[in-house]
Amino acid sequence: MPKTQIPCPQCGQPVVAEIRQVFDLNEDPAAKQTLLSGAFNIIQCPYCGFQGRAEAPIVYHDPEKELLLTYYPPALGRGRDEQEKALGALLNQIINRLPPEKRKAYLLQPQTMLTFQGLVERILEADGITKEMLKAQEDRVRLIERLMTASGDDVRKTILEQEKALVDADFFLLLQRLIEAAGMGGDRRSAEALLAVYNAAVEHSDYGQKIKAQQEAVKAVEETIRKLGARPTLDAVVDAFVAAADDDLQLQALAGTLRPVMDYTFFQRLSERIDAASGEEKARLERLRERLLELGKQFDKILTEELEARRQVVEKVLQAGDVEKALREAAPYIDEIFLSLLEEALQEARKQGDLQRSARINQVLEILDKMFAPPPEVALIEDLLKAPDEAARHKLLEAHRGLVNEAFVQQMAALVGQLQQQGAPAETVRRAHEAYQQAMRYYMSHSVHL
Repeated sequence: MPKTQIPCPQCGQPVVAEIRQVFDLNEDPAAKQTLLSGAFNIIQCPYCGFQGRAEAPIVYHDPEKELLLTYYPPALGRGRDEQEKALGALLNQIINRLPPEKRKAYLLQPQTMLTFQGLVERILEADGITKEMLKAQEDRVRLIERLMTASGDDVRKTILEQEKALVDADFFLLLQRLIEAAGMGGDRRSAEALLAVYNAAVEHSDYGQKIKAQQEAVKAVEETIRKLGARPTLDAVVDAFVAAADDDLQLQALAGTLRPVMDYTFFQRLSERIDAASGEEKARLERLRERLLELGKQFDKILTEELEARRQVVEKVLQAGDVEKALREAAPYIDEIFLSLLEEALQEARKQGDLQRSARINQVLEILDKMFAPPPEVALIEDLLKAPDEAARHKLLEAHRGLVNEAFVQQMAALVGQLQQQGAPAETVRRAHEAYQQAMRYYMSHSVHL
């Protein structure tokens, strides 16, 4: 991004900074997150020490939602003509990048935002996030801050009772994200304080008790699966469901885990149990069968909807003009299901003799291979660990000598330490240590030679 010279908002001295004014999702899918985060146009004045975001005209464009927004900061103090001229130049940048067939009527009627907050809220509103939802989220953040500074569990309990309307699924999701962020950032004190808030919220809120019950159900099911073993008999599986019949949370968790075995033979065996029972036990087993049939339909519906959604993503990628861009946008959906649907589409295209579609799918698969291939340094380390002997390792190092630098050697040393800490098998640690030592010797001799 080109740098420009602007006056410091505090002292007026000229400051050189990177100023971004166009946020076009057509060119940069990450532009929305950049704008919403506020992490742009940050300047630091060497004269007065000011650090913050510089005011600048902004144009935001989301072609999928046909959203074109403009914002001109009042603090810049320009007349209407100057504002329109500056924003017009930015709008032209967006329009000129679009092919003629994509230039729609909304581009001629940009929406003017009077404040930056209004700009943010309009973007979020287009995503289905209302002002009320934003306020509720802000209230949850303030509640978490109050709970973090509370003097003890009794005080937290009182606060949670007072604010119980805010302690819902979104509250716990926000809390978990904050705990993860603190942990990743190495902020141990905040992570511990947030964890204390989480534990208190679990113990002293209605929704927290639901979470606790779900966690206990999952643990019980994990223990049941462990006892069943790798190759359980059908009777053992039926016994597990019968044992969980009176606990619906456990039943849901168990059915979700063992859905593949809930087939015709399974229900036939369960029906045999029902026929052999009598009285209340018979009625109990009949209720179990009805509940399992209902859960099976629910899981099948969810799976069907998920597969259909993934198929739509696959088709969107295959139809995209820029495949790499489409794959980056589809990254959250790229998993084994996505790949299996691609393979299914490829087989169908070959069966139909559709050479153009087959070539397109192969292109997508090749790009995916490149996107998810490990960095060359990681690939070299993996190959070194697999190499059968010193000669094979030397051959690999020679072939990739450009990668063997100080950072690479340090990476290998860190790997050895990590394997030791994790208690990896002795043979694995030995091979990693030998590969590291050889790489270090190669690097040192190569550096001296240079």
